[in-house]
Amino acid sequence: MTAKTLSPIRKSRFGKVDLSKEREWVLQHGQEYVGEWIVLGDGRLIGHTANGDELAAIVDKARAQGIRAPYVEFVSGESEPIWMGWL
Repeated sequence: MTAKTLSPIRKSRFGKVDLSKEREWVLQHGQEYVGEWIVLGDGRLIGHTANGDELAAIVDKARAQGIRAPYVEFVSGESEPIWMGWL
């Protein structure tokens, strides 16, 4: 069995990103969007969609509003640890 090589870890070009507002928003409102992708920025909802094909347009909308690193999450509705990420 061949060992997989991992991609190098890249640092964000935006420096350290504080996601505390986004985490709080997901805890308070996430269950309203079960089965959908949500895009947040500056602690507020930019957009949501159940269609993954529309996700890029919402991320573009967030960037057009000046949000450098939009936060994107799929709300599964299952009881699991929250996964955080940005694009």
